[in-house]
Amino acid sequence: MNRRDFIRSSAIAAGALIFGRTQSAVAASPKKIVKVSKFPVGTSRSFIAANGSPAFLFRTKGGVFAYSAICTHQGCTVDYLKAGKKLVCPCHGGSFDPFNSGKVVAGPPNRPLDKISVSIKSGWVVQS
Repeated sequence: MNRRDFIRSSAIAAGALIFGRTQSAVAASPKKIVKVSKFPVGTSRSFIAANGSPAFLFRTKGGVFAYSAICTHQGCTVDYLKAGKKLVCPCHGGSFDPFNSGKVVAGPPNRPLDKISVSIKSGWVVQS
């Protein structure tokens, strides 16, 4: 990691920490992500989590689940490859299985992606 990446990552982390604390004190209702009617079973989509970071949302027959799109290796943003059903980091080739608790399946990351608590309420997928 070079100096610029370190400073960028540190600033993003500090901002997320400060913003997250402010939001949790102010937010009274869950963050609406998408209407259930617009998000069919078997699909996925990206969204911005309540803390301002990128994330991915999935819907299966069993319900909805979401993960942070920030790689646990060095903080790059992962992409969802639908063909392989994996979340992949373009920086160092880390790969995660979103259908198995976000576990690492390849590359240098040493822990799974962070889970984001989501549920279905009043016809909406919401971040809890």
